Amino acid sequence: MKKKWKLTSLLIAAGMTGVLYFSAAGGPTDSIRASEESQTDGTLVVRGEGSVHVAPDVAYIRLGAEAADQSAENAQKTVNEQINQVKSQLQDAGVKEENIETAHVGVHPYGNTGQSEEEEAFRAQHLLEIEYDDVHSVGEVLDIAVDAGANRIEHTRFALQDQSQAEQEALQKAIENTAVKAQSMAESAGKASGDVIQIAEGDAQIQLPVTEYAEEKAARNDASQANTSVEAGEVEVVQHVDVVYELN
Repeated sequence: MKKKWKLTSLLIAAGMTGVLYFSAAGGPTDSIRASEESQTDGTLVVRGEGSVHVAPDVAYIRLGAEAADQSAENAQKTVNEQINQVKSQLQDAGVKEENIETAHVGVHPYGNTGQSEEEEAFRAQHLLEIEYDDVHSVGEVLDIAVDAGANRIEHTRFALQDQSQAEQEALQKAIENTAVKAQSMAESAGKASGDVIQIAEGDAQIQLPVTEYAEEKAARNDASQANTSVEAGEVEVVQHVDVVYELN
């Protein structure tokens, strides 16, 4: 009994991701298998990547206050007074009330594990998340908050208010990247890349710059201390695409 074999030639070029199909029955990867019926006698499947770096235009600042006391009620009262003062000073400095949100509120015991007669104490914490669109003045916001009573600074996250344009630019670069790869791979096989048959887009990946202050407490004991400086960095947007080209 004779077996009928399909001739498939596989070419892997250094530094490139792609597969060459010379069989008439050959199909693309699973993500683009729907295009099989419209394929010619040869296809080239290429994955491309494109990225752009954009300056952020908004910052999300997470800070707050915490206090300890033998009384949970007193600890919470102290924190509430601190937070009210922080919010008041931030609004006086131009931060909109609707851009100040509560991120966390809690009171929990600490200090006594039940192994001693030491009186149990309580720690209260109230954290805010502040949206601020002047990314170059984040340091000033931190200074104002600390001067008003904030004694816990957690992190500042920078982002884009609208990332759609950056995603489109990254997508265009990814498609251009596949065209260059397709031409090089086809030429290596003695062929030429043709028209685009199908494009499958992956999800955009967003890398946001974050300034961490984990486990640090703010302190302004020295009135001559230099103003806080925070660098925003850049937001990176990455797009991936799979493109099927005709192979001539």
